Amino acid sequence: RMGINTGLIAAMLIGVVAFFLLPGFLVAFGVFAFMMAASIGSYVGYRGNKAGLADLKASIIDDFNSMIGRKEKSEKDLVATGDFAFMPKTGATVRNPDAEDPNRLGFDAMCIVMIEAMTKNAHAIELTPAGDSAASRFWVDGVAYDGQKLEKSQAAEALAFVKRLAGLDVDERRKPQSGKFKMAFAGHKHDAAIRTLGSSSGESLRIEFDVAARYQMNAPQLGMNADQLQHFENTRDEPGLVLLAMPKGQGLTTLQYAMLRNHDAFTSHILTIERDPPIDLEGISQDKLVAKATAEDEASRVSWATSQEPNVILTGPLESRSSAASLISYSKQARVYVGVRAGDVFEAIDAWRKLVGDEKAAARELKYVVAGRVFRRLCDGTKIAYAPDEKLLKQLGMSSKTVTELYKPNTTGMIKDVRGNDVADDICFGLGYQGRFGVYEMFAIDDEVRQAIATNVNAQGLRALFRKQKRRYLQELALVRVENGDTSVQEFLRVLKSDDATKRPSSSGTSKPPTNAPSRSPSSKPKT
Repeated sequence: RMGINTGLIAAMLIGVVAFFLLPGFLVAFGVFAFMMAASIGSYVGYRGNKAGLADLKASIIDDFNSMIGRKEKSEKDLVATGDFAFMPKTGATVRNPDAEDPNRLGFDAMCIVMIEAMTKNAHAIELTPAGDSAASRFWVDGVAYDGQKLEKSQAAEALAFVKRLAGLDVDERRKPQSGKFKMAFAGHKHDAAIRTLGSSSGESLRIEFDVAARYQMNAPQLGMNADQLQHFENTRDEPGLVLLAMPKGQGLTTLQYAMLRNHDAFTSHILTIERDPPIDLEGISQDKLVAKATAEDEASRVSWATSQEPNVILTGPLESRSSAASLISYSKQARVYVGVRAGDVFEAIDAWRKLVGDEKAAARELKYVVAGRVFRRLCDGTKIAYAPDEKLLKQLGMSSKTVTELYKPNTTGMIKDVRGNDVADDICFGLGYQGRFGVYEMFAIDDEVRQAIATNVNAQGLRALFRKQKRRYLQELALVRVENGDTSVQEFLRVLKSDDATKRPSSSGTSKPPTNAPSRSPSSKPKT
């Protein structure tokens, strides 16, 4: 691509220079036209040999129709009408098909399912059979919401329509299928990845939107603080093993990929071993395990990966003790990142010790442990300030003297305009939140901590060493974001709830907080 673009630009510049320098208009214009025609002709010929011209022809026709006003609706029109444009894997864009068009029923059914979800910036939609109908759900910022229901016949048309868009077998209703297509809504294009699954109750559908974009963040964008970022920068090139911990559904893969972006993929050999990775990483060798790969398969791939002598290795959660042993040995000469399903750094260390089966070996090459959670961010345009309940503040370890105001989400779907009148909320559409951020705790493994891990010191002993490093628990860091108005007490409780504290707070903020929320003194100084 760079070579072709450079050639086209160079030809254009030569033509322009020749036009102004050569004597005589006809001669100058002839040379200019020749350079333009030659460069375009060379590109078309090269493209025709490599990829064909069918899609280029369709694109040119669409552009021409747009210029002369024959395009039915521009993407900007979609925001006003609520209509969709679907771009199948092959064929013409489907936009408001005629009543006689075989796509019409499926198009209408998918619009019913999608319009609320896409308006609220959903990242996934599911359509599942429910007796004589089909229920839909959509996810926004990791939280599920009930969507529109379809009649059984409508759901069948919707599934058939989406399968045709993705180039799948419409008649196959039992075996799982997956595919991709593109679509536009509200002036924005989206990549859609679909999966269908058959069952005795009927066929279900899941659509994920813009999957690749969800994994493009680096460490600063995740929400890590300055001290953590500085630590990563200072230790980036040091060999050793790093544990990255998140509970399921909290963004472990995003955290892992962000840590990889601390390394230059073009000057370092980076290799990953992952079960069914969601995206392809540019410049990084990904050894892809199928989701059902056995522990023996995993160990074999880890052994192969270390034999390639990469500068950086990343793996998802491991199942094989042999894999752990190989990575510990290899981390003496390279950086190794291992994903762990755990709620905090102490659970991660305990899970790692159990997997390895040898406390001394587990501690030997550890550099640091990172654990985090993801919180929804309050919508700045609609969040509501309130005076928090003093009892709740005490339970959370906050001081009523310093914390006089907190914020909660506005979920009424209505907000006040400049004149104080109620108007429809078109900022976050009654969800109360927009976007997410991460909160992370980090435990540096120095000689003292390593010795404690090697001698099987319990969690209480490790917590004392954690405090000795003047570090703050994940819950404490999250409460700072609550105080700052970045998120709400309700969201804090939802994400960090424990088994015996699953209630959400009421609008007055009087519900019981999680039992694992740390207590803090009025000065906000963390207690040991």
